[in-house]
Amino acid sequence: MALKRPSFLPSLDELEQQAQSRSSQRGRPGSHFDHPTAKALFVAVLAVTVAAHVVGGVVFLLLGH
Repeated sequence: MALKRPSFLPSLDELEQQAQSRSSQRGRPGSHFDHPTAKALFVAVLAVTVAAHVVGGVVFLLLGH
């Protein structure tokens, strides 16, 4: 006995059309981020990584290792 798809869900054809239309839209030239939150998170993690390396370098210089 097969389950019937609920009527409020889009059909596979509609989902395929949506996916094709999204993939045909290009972001801004030179931008690798489709979502502003992803870009902000990337920049924040990059800043924390650089700061941690600078602090670690200073600590190692002060300790003489």
